[in-house]
Amino acid sequence: MARIPDKIRSIDGSKEALKLAVRIIDLWFVGTPNKSEQSEMVFVDSEGDQIHAICKSDHLKSWKADLKENCTYVMHNFKVVKNDGQFRVCEHEYKLFFIGVTVVREANLHELPFKEFRFVEFANVVAGNFVSGLLVGGLSACFIEKYQGCF
Repeated sequence: MARIPDKIRSIDGSKEALKLAVRIIDLWFVGTPNKSEQSEMVFVDSEGDQIHAICKSDHLKSWKADLKENCTYVMHNFKVVKNDGQFRVCEHEYKLFFIGVTVVREANLHELPFKEFRFVEFANVVAGNFVSGLLVGGLSACFIEKYQGCF
């Protein structure tokens, strides 16, 4: 019997043998092509929960042609690390890294949601009610804090 996919919400750093059914809702490349390039992605699952994933240059060669924004996949085996960098693209406490044993298989999972914009009330931005360090629509909370008086 096939194993039921894990939910992004349940990722708590206790296991790395994850099986996820996800849609890549954001995909971008960082670095210099053919040198130290890495891929960064945001996955969404059937519950609408999101998590940041990174494919470093040493694993990117095997996956670059297969990873496409808005496509759906079943993926296994990631390294799970705290999402505690200076800037975060998702609120999830953890992020995922592709490793040598990560498996990616494209799948027709039409029930998975597409990118959903999560707008914040402008009054909350002005009042300072936001998560510091979280990138929101390309702006970081640090930028918003700095220019808060200008709104």
